[in-house]
Amino acid sequence: MKKFVIKAFLYVTAIALIAIAPTSAHAAVTSFKDVPKSSDHYDAIINLAERGVIQGYEDGTFRPDATLTRAHAAKILALSLKLNTTNVKDPGFKDVNNSQWYYGYVAALANAGYISGFEDDTFRPNAPMTRAQTAKIIDLSYQLPLEAKTANPFTDVSNSAWYASHIRTLVENNVTKGKTATTFEPNANVTRAQMASFVVRSEQLVSAANFAEQTKAKIRAIALENSVIEKDGNKLSQSSYDLKTDTLTMTAYNMDDGMKAIQGLGFFSDKLPALGVSHIRIADGPLINVVENRTAAKQQLLNSMTELLKTPSDKTNGDLVATNIKVTLFGQNEGTQFWEYFNVNLRVFTGE
Repeated sequence: MKKFVIKAFLYVTAIALIAIAPTSAHAAVTSFKDVPKSSDHYDAIINLAERGVIQGYEDGTFRPDATLTRAHAAKILALSLKLNTTNVKDPGFKDVNNSQWYYGYVAALANAGYISGFEDDTFRPNAPMTRAQTAKIIDLSYQLPLEAKTANPFTDVSNSAWYASHIRTLVENNVTKGKTATTFEPNANVTRAQMASFVVRSEQLVSAANFAEQTKAKIRAIALENSVIEKDGNKLSQSSYDLKTDTLTMTAYNMDDGMKAIQGLGFFSDKLPALGVSHIRIADGPLINVVENRTAAKQQLLNSMTELLKTPSDKTNGDLVATNIKVTLFGQNEGTQFWEYFNVNLRVFTGE
């Protein structure tokens, strides 16, 4: 079953000024003097501050437009990813040692393979993060669900550049976009505010992807829990699920009772709304609300699929067959919108 998560638009990002260290008092953070609620990054900044992933300054500011360093980037990402920053191996950077405040964060990310240094074996912790560097580290750290498949739209990003695929993956996932429609400015620095949004949106992508996987497993279980329906010892209908192709096959052994029995199979189960599924689309048809009137929705879903039935030349699998019907599920769980699709084969033996 393919999965797709609701797309969050934001800009690629980076870390904080090192001249003044941020305050460690973050537990009661609800606002910053220089981050108005009207800011596009407000929610992300407060989200991370309340969790202790980012910090403000002793004067009550956050300094959202300040450029952040590679060291601060490592801290933010390590905390967001909840990496073990204590039991770490020395990453071997000449300019990073275990007496420095950022050692554990840098080492944890390096141990996980999410960051790397430069050819001279340095990490350059005080250097600013560029948009290209940030694209790579975000892509690797969060393992964004959609791979880069679209053509490269940016004239300033060579297809052979080490960061090209990472930038395209972020764009594919709608995590970021270019400075313009045709430029990305890979060497430009990113800001504290941008990094906050970048991290939160990436977390949401991971959360939604994980939820989609869990939902897929539950839907499969529901579809198979009533895999066979019988009446008076006669099999009326049955269903099976192919894990390799994410295909649900439903078979009715006669036109009347068999088709009615199919409505009792898991695909039409009242349990789907409990998973957050609110609408279902059959092929390219209209969205069908499965929450408001479930009885009518079941019939509408079945009608939409039966309209696709055709008489095959080979009737081994049924007198009427519809193959690879694309079924898309739409829903929301804990504020995260999602949609995913799978294939359905419908086979009907008319008994003639």
